[in-house]
Amino acid sequence: MVKVSNVFGDVYSGQVGKAGVFASWRGIQYRRKYVIPSNPNTPAQQKVRNSFANAVDKWHTFNSLQQQAYAPLASGQPKTGYNIFIGRWQSMTEAERQAYVSPYVGFIQIGAGAATSGTPETTVTDTREMVLAESPVVIGSCEFTNGTGNLDPQAFIDIKRGRVDFIDTITGPITIDYVAGGETVVGEAIQTNANPGDVAYLDNMDIDYKSVSLYVASSEVTAIEVDIVEGKLYVTNPATFTGGDTIDFETYAEAEDIKMSIEKVNTSFSTGRFYSDENGIIQLAQTSEDGNKDIEYSHPDFMSKIVANVSPQNTAKDQYVALTAL
Repeated sequence: MVKVSNVFGDVYSGQVGKAGVFASWRGIQYRRKYVIPSNPNTPAQQKVRNSFANAVDKWHTFNSLQQQAYAPLASGQPKTGYNIFIGRWQSMTEAERQAYVSPYVGFIQIGAGAATSGTPETTVTDTREMVLAESPVVIGSCEFTNGTGNLDPQAFIDIKRGRVDFIDTITGPITIDYVAGGETVVGEAIQTNANPGDVAYLDNMDIDYKSVSLYVASSEVTAIEVDIVEGKLYVTNPATFTGGDTIDFETYAEAEDIKMSIEKVNTSFSTGRFYSDENGIIQLAQTSEDGNKDIEYSHPDFMSKIVANVSPQNTAKDQYVALTAL
């Protein structure tokens, strides 16, 4: 195979008689010898093809964040993150494929100083929508306390993260309907049975506000949607209720443009660089198989924060990170 270039910058592609084949790979022009394609269809070849097909199928189960997690691993190589994953999957044994864990996904919130308690929200009779006095809301921080009312929610549903925080004991199969990115999802199975404190994740993030219905054994139950950015709550079940219950939460002073740098332990190899948005939020994923990480949060207006030797799961877990202003 030879690389091809000329002073005119011409780009060639395709077969030239039997003389050769022109093509390009990631911007590099080359010419290779023409050969008659063969299709041996041997058991070994079929195994390779099946492995490739399985790898492609697995890749398409990843969301965009999980796919992006492989991109840094291709840095400096004539490959993409997709190529990295396909090659790894094909080299795995069947046992390794069975044990493989998809990239961990995390929702990081970064603020100036520790999170603080927000002003509690008191439910009002049959008011399904409530606006909190402060936002953003710390993910997973909402708590429901029965008061004089009869509202009985089973879970808080964080629509930005696609996260379900159960606050009551549930027996039976739990499913959910919602709309995300213009797509209507019906009957997505979450889990069977739940206890207070359990957390489940939906297949999608950024769920449309006021689009959620939660079911247990096909019967709709009450849940409360939480828009952590806008600081809004919405009761999903249309059944009437009386007011007088309390919803507590935590809030924070968002820190924008904080750089989160992630490197493999004892190396300078980056597995991700991210910047917080105007709400102090970073969404990311990290591969499960590439070892522990060193993490640094940095910005000219804040003291740098370094966290060393963190597992991939904890690197990309939902968390609030407090920084100290200079």
